[in-house]
Amino acid sequence: MALITWDEGLWIILAAAILLVTYVYLGYPLLLGVLHLLGARKQHQTDEIRPRVTLIIPAYNECKIIREKVENSLKIDYLADRLEIIVASDGSEDGTNDIVRAYESRGVKLLASTPRSGKISVLNRAVPAAAGEIIVLCDANVLFRPDALNRLIRHFADSSVGAVTGDVRIKSEDAPFGEGEGLYYKYERFIQLRESELGSTVTVDGGMYALRKELFRTLPSDTILDDFIIGMNVALAGKRVLYDPSAIATENATMDVWQEFRRKVRIVAGAFRELLRGQGVPGPFRPQLLWSYLSHKVLRWLVPWCLLVILGVNIALAWRPGPDLVAIALLLAQVAFYGCALIGLTRANARWPAVVGVPFYFCMVNTAAWLGALRGVTGIERVTWKKAER
Repeated sequence: MALITWDEGLWIILAAAILLVTYVYLGYPLLLGVLHLLGARKQHQTDEIRPRVTLIIPAYNECKIIREKVENSLKIDYLADRLEIIVASDGSEDGTNDIVRAYESRGVKLLASTPRSGKISVLNRAVPAAAGEIIVLCDANVLFRPDALNRLIRHFADSSVGAVTGDVRIKSEDAPFGEGEGLYYKYERFIQLRESELGSTVTVDGGMYALRKELFRTLPSDTILDDFIIGMNVALAGKRVLYDPSAIATENATMDVWQEFRRKVRIVAGAFRELLRGQGVPGPFRPQLLWSYLSHKVLRWLVPWCLLVILGVNIALAWRPGPDLVAIALLLAQVAFYGCALIGLTRANARWPAVVGVPFYFCMVNTAAWLGALRGVTGIERVTWKKAER
């Protein structure tokens, strides 16, 4: 059998890398869409159930937003005697605790701890102290629509459901990367919905999700990607994790690109840390969960490395003796795409049209994922950090 030539080997590597990127961004969503057409799993839900619910709001130096958040929480359309609100303050020093204490007469509880130890340590203390059988976790800067809680809770009428996440909408109209971010979130929500119809989604939005208290598992104090691991632990316990697009909340977009870049680096660093630990990794006996975990998460984390391979191999093929029109055309397409991204980089916080904004956001996300992978593998990412301003 004849050995493949050097050029043939390069083409095989290039094709494999392109196929992986194509599968992640197009193939997997298309397969989910086909399975949806073949028959989605029916959802059993009812508005009649009213379990005891505890809303936990982790907070660190949130004086700018915590009053609005507490007021928003008090306006939630749910039976007042069945809803407990806890603000879990993690070493706040800016007056956050004093603002929350002013609401104690209205039933809001402050669970303050010092020194600052990180979000997961706060949750490890707050969840066991909660009175509710259903725990709703959210961010301090996420504001619920009045009916959002009811829409999450109704799914727990089905005993097979262990957690439900909602649609936290980013107000990205004025953000510098609004076009790209808006497109990304629509894509992400489509995948979550289709995964839910198959069985379980592998992503919960840390800004708003609910779970059965009995399914919460204490996590190591250096866990960074807490919402992802908490959700996966629910699924690994044999319960479904659903996405409900009608449970809506809002949060402001990050107005500084570099803060958003740092946030995304941290997310992927946390993901790789848990992947190396084997936390939240499904086994072969959960085929849908394993397929979604690999396609939605692991392969997407590998995309930045594939993009580097595609560019490097493409350059090698285009510059070899004798013109190859396919290699040259592919290289020119990459140059044009990355050129648009570089134009966006010249004024990173400017509002660009989609032709620049989408490539810039795509490259920003994947560069962050590449750096996050390195930080996660080396273990240098800290559990506490300076949050992005929104």
